[in-house]
Amino acid sequence: MIFVGSTGGGVLSRLASHAFVRELTFEAVADRECGFVDVARSSGMRAGVIPSPDGLSFSDALHERYQANQDLIFLSFYTRLFRGSFLKANLGRIFNCHPSLLPAFKGMHGFEDTLASTSTFMGCTLHAVDDGIDTGRSVIQAAIPIDRSLSVAANRHKIFLAQYYSTLQFLRWVRDGRLSLTPAKGSCVDGASFAPSIFSPNLDADFFAAIGEENQLA
Repeated sequence: MIFVGSTGGGVLSRLASHAFVRELTFEAVADRECGFVDVARSSGMRAGVIPSPDGLSFSDALHERYQANQDLIFLSFYTRLFRGSFLKANLGRIFNCHPSLLPAFKGMHGFEDTLASTSTFMGCTLHAVDDGIDTGRSVIQAAIPIDRSLSVAANRHKIFLAQYYSTLQFLRWVRDGRLSLTPAKGSCVDGASFAPSIFSPNLDADFFAAIGEENQLA
């Protein structure tokens, strides 16, 4: 597993608290020094920085860095578009967790655009990355009622938790060999058993017991 980022590393920090995530991780890499890299290093993960001025340059550098490893899965916290040879060579193996219920509210401001709309639900979507902007096939979605009596920060924290839970569920599937990667048909999960709840429908029934945490969205 390669974590690719350019953010503060909040979700990565929660993920890295789990030993199996650290064991799955080959490297965390960023295009600049940032909180994401600091979190990776402080968690004992191998971390690297490839200074890059734009998405194409960074994509080319990633392709050069990892082209010999054909079985890697990339989980993106990167805020620019992947392009070129890197994207082409890794279609079906790059994933991102976007803070809206795609295909609604694509782009950099998915959460803010959701709140500004008349939608009664917000959420996140973990999806495969393709050559569009948040257009790849969904693997996990979390739908959460919007409580407009809460502050923007409180609703944003719910999305943070949803992204953390979704990504951790995805990583459990990877660890257990349950994620089938087929670029032509999209990704699928073997033996998924979902538990309908406020976070619906894409967490396995044993998810919270398995990670040793309470559902803070319940």
